[in-house]
Amino acid sequence: MQKNIPIILTILLLTIPLIATTLPELIESGLQHNSVIKKTNLQIELMKAKKEESQAKQFGSVDVVGSYTHYNVPRTLAPIVPSSLSSGASIDTTQDLFSTGVQYSVPLFTGGALEQQVNIDKLSQSVGESKKRLSREELIYNIRSLYLSALSLQEVGTSQEAYVLALTKLRDMIAYELKLGRKAKIELLKADNNLQEAKGEVAVTLSSLQMVKLTLESLTYSKKIGHLEPLDVTIDTPNTSIDLENLDALERFKLQDLEIKKGAKMVSKVEALQKPQVGLNSYMGYNYDIDQRDPLEKEQLWQIAVNVTWNAFDFGATSARVQQAKIAKLQAIVEKEATTEGFKKLFSKARGEISTAFANHQSNQSQYHLLAESEKIEEARYNAGVATLNDLLLAKSKTQLAKSKMIQSRYAYQNGVYYLDYLLERGER
Repeated sequence: MQKNIPIILTILLLTIPLIATTLPELIESGLQHNSVIKKTNLQIELMKAKKEESQAKQFGSVDVVGSYTHYNVPRTLAPIVPSSLSSGASIDTTQDLFSTGVQYSVPLFTGGALEQQVNIDKLSQSVGESKKRLSREELIYNIRSLYLSALSLQEVGTSQEAYVLALTKLRDMIAYELKLGRKAKIELLKADNNLQEAKGEVAVTLSSLQMVKLTLESLTYSKKIGHLEPLDVTIDTPNTSIDLENLDALERFKLQDLEIKKGAKMVSKVEALQKPQVGLNSYMGYNYDIDQRDPLEKEQLWQIAVNVTWNAFDFGATSARVQQAKIAKLQAIVEKEATTEGFKKLFSKARGEISTAFANHQSNQSQYHLLAESEKIEEARYNAGVATLNDLLLAKSKTQLAKSKMIQSRYAYQNGVYYLDYLLERGER
């Protein structure tokens, strides 16, 4: 079995890159299973169904009706008219009256209320679609941000593990030279102390990485996330010349425009209810005398009626509804202004954070290269007996710290780019 261990390790090392979790996979899984997006999809379907209902109401409804009534005294099968009161005319009566028929009702004029409701439902559907696109953009950014955090911790952890390995080799070298009498025991104790401190930092980093991965798993509905596929992060000079004049092209501002239009349509609908409402009702059916079995007596009835309703006075209730609709429209206008102001602040902050992250990365990168050279010099001086162990350990720790900062600033820059993509709604492009 021990002979097969190198082979097994080789297979594992070759397999890990193949099964590494990638960012596109997590985004696809998140978009497919996210409950907020599912809820938005259902809301869109609901608005679509309401729109179809409003459109259908314009054509009225056809109902099949029927009734059975028992009277204590006989009733006529049909209304009494002058001809039925002439001498010799018979009137059909029954105590058990059964009726069947078909009635059709349709609004002829509603002042535009039904038409406005159709428009409102269409706008509501468009609002739902806009919210869905914005939800997808937000989810993509959240997944990207968590992925970058995990990737940063993963890379820092790898660097820290390499640092532990270097300290272990240094500690073993000092222990060997201690046996030969070339080093003092205090140097071994110092090396052990630094080694344990470095191992503790690795444990903290791995614990933080695990927490971020668990959050990412929850957000993307993924199974246990292992090794993360690295991203190709390119650090470029930030572009500060992006034009924000055409904000209306962004979905978040289209959404506000839709809300304003929806408010205007709501005002028109409520105002339309103040106009006369005209409707047509028609009926055709039969009344049956079920007391007589043979033959079964019946009378055909039909009628057509046009009804007019005009609310002349309702103590100000309709006026209050109109005022409510106008206030809702004004709220939508103010909300757009607030959205514009907030967006500009976020956009300026995002550009500032990208510029800061870029400057930090350039500084950290230069510092890391300088400290790496200093570490090599201190190591050579220590091996030559010119420098102390403290000097060497200090140089190594400074180099490791600078490398961690360089890694973090690189991913902070990329996170700023992703956030700017979120603001400009470029996440799915």
